[in-house]
Amino acid sequence: MSAPAAAEPVSEAAAAALTFLCREFLEALCDAQGGAALHRMHAADAPVRIAQGVGPAAGIDGGEFARAHRDISVQGGDRLPRFAQPVLLRATSCTESQESIAWFEVREEREGRPLVVALGARAGDGAPRLVWCTLADRLEAWSFRDGLAQALADYPWMRRAEPALARALLDAGYFRRHWREAVRFSSLPEARFSCGMSAACCRHDYEITLPQEAQLLIDAMPWQRIAPGLNGTRLAQRPDGKLQLKGVNESCRFLTAGNRCLIHGALGRQPFGPCCVFPFSFARTPEGIAVGASPICGSVRLGLGVGFQEREEDLRERLTHAEPRATDAYRLAAGVEIPWEGFRDIEKALCDCLAATDIPMRRRLYVGARLLGALKERQPIEVGTWLAETPAAITAQLREAIRGMLARIIGWERSTLRRLPREIPPDLSTLEVREPAALSQILRNTLFCKVYSYPLDLTTAHNHLIVLYLLALVMEAAATPLTEDMWRELGSLGVHGLLKSMLHEGMPEGFRTLLGTADFGAWMLAA
Repeated sequence: MSAPAAAEPVSEAAAAALTFLCREFLEALCDAQGGAALHRMHAADAPVRIAQGVGPAAGIDGGEFARAHRDISVQGGDRLPRFAQPVLLRATSCTESQESIAWFEVREEREGRPLVVALGARAGDGAPRLVWCTLADRLEAWSFRDGLAQALADYPWMRRAEPALARALLDAGYFRRHWREAVRFSSLPEARFSCGMSAACCRHDYEITLPQEAQLLIDAMPWQRIAPGLNGTRLAQRPDGKLQLKGVNESCRFLTAGNRCLIHGALGRQPFGPCCVFPFSFARTPEGIAVGASPICGSVRLGLGVGFQEREEDLRERLTHAEPRATDAYRLAAGVEIPWEGFRDIEKALCDCLAATDIPMRRRLYVGARLLGALKERQPIEVGTWLAETPAAITAQLREAIRGMLARIIGWERSTLRRLPREIPPDLSTLEVREPAALSQILRNTLFCKVYSYPLDLTTAHNHLIVLYLLALVMEAAATPLTEDMWRELGSLGVHGLLKSMLHEGMPEGFRTLLGTADFGAWMLAA
């Protein structure tokens, strides 16, 4: 980032005025009764807290702002930072725009932490008015617009209640840098990821939505310098109030031809929650946070990159943008609740079975189905017997019904699925997947992500894995080896939960009930 050519050092009087503004801002921010003064010192277009988000200061009444500031200050108590002792380091201004940038060393008094703070102001009625204030690692050559974008990039933290609601974007920036949720992470032991810049996540056929504040950040970006054609970009608003970053059949408009994100490149980080979290997914457990990953990403699917255990700080940063899956009850099967410890151990046993490279994938899934059935019926666990026994025999009518279910899935309006033949291979029950390692990664991630087991149960989740396996066989009958977009489609159906809606659209009620039984898992493998 570079400062505008017209920027020049300010006069002593202007430096004194900017220092006074910074001091007054920090004092009012840290005073529960300072809300009215805090609101008055902002320019009309300055981004401030409004309800649970951010909006222009002119968009909220001063009295309402002061009451909210007092409530947040009291509730936050000593969890909110206390900024003080600003010392001016540098100040520049642009005569044409009447905008100034001042850099200060500031002390956070609760932790005794020295900080670098940048403040953007605009000339007002005899005194500068505050437009933005944010933290930086060091003195930077920011333009006024750069600083505004950097401040607004912390908008996700304005929506968080932990460690406390932020009073202003300066608090949000402080929390982003210096607070992390104290949680323990767990993951599949071999899980790895490093970005390979494929940009599959920016092009894949799913929607990405953002909150309203994202538009403020997009408006603040220095487009004239980095991509003039994007100046004035407006995201469409959906009926639910969210903004549409990209639709199902779109690539992200902020992606360059070289697979670089313009937003990330300009800010040095990714402020949009869905983009920051991907490819990870998070689920709360009584023992911490379970971290899964999306096999849409080739790096995840192939196990390439940095192990999850080695990137804890990165995971903590991403977790703050996520809405982890959670559940109040853990179920073995529909209506059968079990303690968390049992759920955890059964999930691990199923994942270990799926990872058993010396056993064909079809048999791994069969053993998993038999294990779930035995646990529900309190029968003996006889893995050796299950490995050797003849698969279940099913009627021609049931086989036809299962194949009809697969045909309906293939007929769903998805670009990859539309290219598949509508006929199910007649020898489906005897086929074995040709790339078991990659499929195993998808199936285990789907189970570990808890996308089906949390809202449903472990048995239903495992049966979803069997459906994915059968779909992989249908795909392989059309193209071997599977193309990259087919692997991504299997990942979407699994980890991203798309299979649930496919299975429930137009499926007879009795079939939906069967899907949650261990017997049905074995029957599907015989279809």
